[in-house]
Amino acid sequence: MISSIDGSTDLYLARLRQISSRLERAESEVSGGKRVVSPSDDPNVVSNLLQVRADMARLKQVSTNLDRVRSEVDSAEGAMQNAIKTFDEVRTLGLAATGTEQTTESRAELAEQIGTLLERMAGLANSQVAGRYIFSGDSDQGPAYGIDLQQNPPWTSYQGTGSSRRVTHPGGGTMAVAVDAQTIFENPDPEKNVFQAMENLRQALIADDNATIQAALAPLAGVSDHLNSMLSFYGHAQNCLEDAANTSSKEQVRLKLDQSSLEDADGTQAILEMTQLKYNQQAALEVHAKMAKTSLFDYMG
Repeated sequence: MISSIDGSTDLYLARLRQISSRLERAESEVSGGKRVVSPSDDPNVVSNLLQVRADMARLKQVSTNLDRVRSEVDSAEGAMQNAIKTFDEVRTLGLAATGTEQTTESRAELAEQIGTLLERMAGLANSQVAGRYIFSGDSDQGPAYGIDLQQNPPWTSYQGTGSSRRVTHPGGGTMAVAVDAQTIFENPDPEKNVFQAMENLRQALIADDNATIQAALAPLAGVSDHLNSMLSFYGHAQNCLEDAANTSSKEQVRLKLDQSSLEDADGTQAILEMTQLKYNQQAALEVHAKMAKTSLFDYMG
């Protein structure tokens, strides 16, 4: 039995395969910049890395939702500013109507102007962002109101629903970001019912009755306060969304650093290792090539 023919070959080949495997990994780290590509690369960090990736995916979705909601809230806040300006015009016209110089004809003209403002207010109640009616509550695919000054009342019944729209804060918890048009413009409280206050004043001017005009002017201050409170709601929502966006951005930066520390390669170390392994590989090949080869014929004599 000949047991010594190239007896070191298996050990040599195993060592060479080990060097080649380590070299392949080092080259991959240098070219791809990643130390962990598959679970087998470092099983000890896989669990943490998967959690970091899941957290990053969640935050990206949160950020996407925040961006979409912020555009809606910004538009709603702008609509509230316009609603307040429009209602201020109504109050100005109403006060003008109490002047002693007013006539039936001039009051009729004022009533016509208020009718135009009522149509504008209904338009604000039907504000849209990207095809979504932002004041229609959860039924946001249709307008909140129709308007026809020849009807009584001029606005249709509310076509939307209540709003349950909330967004998640990256730090935890949720926040309300919307109010439905019925709460804003057709509130059941007479001191807050924008549409009804405007229509009562319009009808009083058409009737040209001083007592009725005075009665119609009485709730306007409360209605104005109500609109300002709605503006404050959306202003607060804007601030909350800004804080949420900043929190999300900071958290994503932290997670990226965590991810980098877990999976990124040390470029300098990888290059040094690759250079050393190439040297070892070449040296092993050269040494083996110089070794005397023993064949069967050497034992046959």
